Amino acid sequence: MAKTGVMYRVLEEKKCEEIAESCFRILENTGCIMRNPQAREILKEAGCQVEGEKVKIPASLTRWAVEKAPSTVCIYDREGNPAMTLEPGAVYFGPAISITAIDDLETGKRRPSRKQDCADAAAVMDTLEHISWVSPCVAPLDVQGEITDLEELHAILPQTKKPVMYWAANVKNLEYEFEMFEAVAGSRERLDEKPFMINLVCPVDPLSHTEDGLAQIMYLARRKAPAVYIAGIGMGLTGPATIAGTVALGMADTLAGLVVSQVVNPGTPFIVSKFTDNVDMRTMGVTHSNPEMLLANGATADVFRFLGLPFCLNFAGTDSGVMDQVAAFDKGIQIYTALLSGTNMSFAMGAYESGAYARLTDLVVGDEMISFLKVLTGSVEVTEETLAEDVIDEVGPGGAFFTEEHTLDHLHDFWEARLMYPRTSKQENPTDVEECAREKVKEILKKGTAHPLPAQVKEKLDAVLEKAMREYKN
Repeated sequence: MAKTGVMYRVLEEKKCEEIAESCFRILENTGCIMRNPQAREILKEAGCQVEGEKVKIPASLTRWAVEKAPSTVCIYDREGNPAMTLEPGAVYFGPAISITAIDDLETGKRRPSRKQDCADAAAVMDTLEHISWVSPCVAPLDVQGEITDLEELHAILPQTKKPVMYWAANVKNLEYEFEMFEAVAGSRERLDEKPFMINLVCPVDPLSHTEDGLAQIMYLARRKAPAVYIAGIGMGLTGPATIAGTVALGMADTLAGLVVSQVVNPGTPFIVSKFTDNVDMRTMGVTHSNPEMLLANGATADVFRFLGLPFCLNFAGTDSGVMDQVAAFDKGIQIYTALLSGTNMSFAMGAYESGAYARLTDLVVGDEMISFLKVLTGSVEVTEETLAEDVIDEVGPGGAFFTEEHTLDHLHDFWEARLMYPRTSKQENPTDVEECAREKVKEILKKGTAHPLPAQVKEKLDAVLEKAMREYKN
């Protein structure tokens, strides 16, 4: 449902138009590298100027692609029910993807992530109301490397009915993944009609698009399957050291992917994206905690909304490696900003150390933060019932409303803390939020998933994975 409560804007409409026009000029005048010969040929036939691997895309073609792309994209759950409607103002939250280190639930120590962690993360996310999609939050480092992406799906698909964000190492693996999706959906036709998955594809920034990434975009366009094309520009490193220049360059990258998808199959669902990475010039490390990142993301949201395109941005991360006051501030302010800016897909729940470290406990804490901030940024219902004039009149001046039936009817309308309740100074050993979250995660995992796949479907997933294993070994 589109957001009707509190929102904020970084850019007025005129500024949005100026940045969009700059993006169009970058693609037309500077152009980009397209390493896929088939994509270059398709773009050449569409009127692009092609010189070797460099392609210059006319502004008119980019505008055409923006017009052809759906302004609303519906993503379903695996049972075919609408789960996320990406439209102006609608906000959904989900995890980061394929992080290689995790906080061990038992020891609290850092260790390499394993396949079981993928399954555990999916089972946890499946229970959390405000985590809208599931991804392989962590990478399984204990499996055959060529099919890591397939192993991830093999782990998470049996654990959740929510939409799935995934990635593919190459087009061959993408085809295997679609075999898995079709097995879960029941048929190719049902999958094509109600897709429950979004492929995450990335260019090599700035303005450089890989052969395989473009091949995946074209494959998905032929299937009319949704993709999110994530450009990640580092201010002052892979992009200009200014917010406006970084936004325009990142948008040019993601819109180049949009053009390819729409030329192949107009009307293909496509989610544009531009992740903003600040760079700490003292260490040359990426930082996800600076206010400029949030401001840049807010500006990006304004421009994407101006263009009428569904979009994904990086919110809800932190540079902190521990669940401390810094992490709490980072996470809270980023979730708040995502809600205020109307970001359709807010990516990075569970991520610490700029995306290098995962905590399952953060998913539980983040879910509660989202629930709180959704109330804060929501709207106030004004009706005859909520104005309660008849109750006010009945109670009268100086009266109390505590025993009124109207009060009892609305007593449970208020937000209730489950983890983030006040600890008192009189408590001898108060349990902190992280420990409460850890126990909650363990409780969820002990119960197991509430949405297991039927045995025959699980057997089909096993068969696809075994087939891929054999092919790579040969």
